[in-house]
Amino acid sequence: MKKVMFLLVMVAGLLSFTESKAQRATLFPTIAGDTVSTSTSLDTVSKTITVTGGYSALGVQVVGTKVSGTITAKAYLYGSLDNSNWILTDSSAAFANAAGAQSVSFTKQTTPYVYYKIQVRPPGGATSTEALAVKVYYVLRKHD
Repeated sequence: MKKVMFLLVMVAGLLSFTESKAQRATLFPTIAGDTVSTSTSLDTVSKTITVTGGYSALGVQVVGTKVSGTITAKAYLYGSLDNSNWILTDSSAAFANAAGAQSVSFTKQTTPYVYYKIQVRPPGGATSTEALAVKVYYVLRKHD
């Protein structure tokens, strides 16, 4: 019986020292302006992610929830080395014009830029009336 107890304590001790590689996504804090609202002018929700410290992969999930109107907004991913000159790297299909939350995702297997910007906005020239609440999640991964 003592050997069994000793073995259980030993296993529990070893498990407490193992490193977990699970990582949760970070949610950008939601602010009052995080809704794409258009009626007479185009509106944009924009979030910037800084990638430093040897990260080699990036995952971004943009969640849009229809508030009202006809949804035409799309998500765009830009990259920059200086946080000033932006290059479009990806864009999504338009969010569905349906009730409830919908999401689009971007993944980068390499992160050549220091800054990544997510923009959610109607496509250029769109004249719809819409309100879309936006949340942006992201996770950075280091190469194993």
